[in-house]
Amino acid sequence: MKKSINIGIILLFLLQACSVEENTKNQTALGTIPDDTPTNSPQVLENSVENEIIEKEVEEKQEQSKPEANTEIADMKEVLKEFPQGALSFLSDNEKQCISEISTTESLKSMEKSLMEEGAILQEHMDYFTSCNLPGPPGIGIKEETSPNDTESAQETYYATSFASVENIRSLDKDGVSPHLEKVDDTTLRLFYSSIEVKGIAVSLCDYELKCELQGALQRMSDLTIIETLDGVRRGYYVALNPQTQQKDIFTAFFSEDGLSYSNEIPLGFPVDQNEIAWGVPDAVLMPNGLIRVYWVYTEDKTSDEKLVSATSKTTKGVEFVMDPGYRLENGYVDFEVIRAVEGDWKALMSYTPHYMPEIPQSLFYATSKDGLKWDLIEERITPKGYSYFDPTAIQIDDKNFLVVGSAAPNTLGAREHILFAAELVLP
Repeated sequence: MKKSINIGIILLFLLQACSVEENTKNQTALGTIPDDTPTNSPQVLENSVENEIIEKEVEEKQEQSKPEANTEIADMKEVLKEFPQGALSFLSDNEKQCISEISTTESLKSMEKSLMEEGAILQEHMDYFTSCNLPGPPGIGIKEETSPNDTESAQETYYATSFASVENIRSLDKDGVSPHLEKVDDTTLRLFYSSIEVKGIAVSLCDYELKCELQGALQRMSDLTIIETLDGVRRGYYVALNPQTQQKDIFTAFFSEDGLSYSNEIPLGFPVDQNEIAWGVPDAVLMPNGLIRVYWVYTEDKTSDEKLVSATSKTTKGVEFVMDPGYRLENGYVDFEVIRAVEGDWKALMSYTPHYMPEIPQSLFYATSKDGLKWDLIEERITPKGYSYFDPTAIQIDDKNFLVVGSAAPNTLGAREHILFAAELVLP
């Protein structure tokens, strides 16, 4: 019993000694305290509390400064399946594992898409490589991060590329798609476009500033384009439903000078099912030799990317046509519009499929040809990427300048408003 009491007394002294030592440390941290101050005085207690508060604040700041742990490990197999030849495909298994642990599946997909489209990635994506002590993909740049609202903002008014510029991009304050622009005289233009307002094709007269006045409407057709044959006949080409077969086809007919009436409607003989969506948008061109060529969008099946095909008339009348062999362009290019067709010097505008929106917006592209069959496409968009641009039509102002009208919409999925826009295409 006595031995137990002695042990208890010794333990008590040890606890007191530890308490004094700890308080002494606190005093050193918070300031000098007179030697004669009792260790249990209010001053010492206050300083101890303050010290605890400070230490707690430091700990909280340190905790806040720590990077958040990635709660999702990227599914590298899914990314590689979608991008089998992407930047990540060249990494070792250990390198892939490292990047997977600090990223997400969607982020890696976004990175690969940026590399394909722009040859540049966000700094966030580059950090994946540096964090794993890896060099970034060769020959790429760092792009600025865009706001989620960028796609909903008003379209830019100017866009320049290495070979051309699109200037004075502006809305025509009209809802519509598939416009066709034709020259009436040196002061007047005629604009056709599919419009919900008229439940058909609106026909307007415009000045060269595209200030337009509605003249009337055409029904039961879409995607109208009009040329004047070598014989001086105004012949239109458009998509309509054949009531006898219940199939869609490209039709041709005589059109009046004012564009408000037509006659002698004839199908060209290239029908598709009426529920075929990725088909049509014909563009008719008077060739240098007087024959007519019609270009349109075609798909081999409902899952493959769109292709551009053409057919050439047997005579200058532009009624009977024969398919041209092969494809004019493949890999999803649509809305083909020849803007110049002279011997040895053909030029065209087109858009891109909407299938990959919003990651890949619809944009306008430019191509050249010597014969209208084999086209050299410049795979660099000529319109801003914050908006979708499609259905171009144009008239030539001079050797280097074209007045362009087309359709535009926010670069978003789902229901969206389609407006008509105008711009000037300036070639070098």
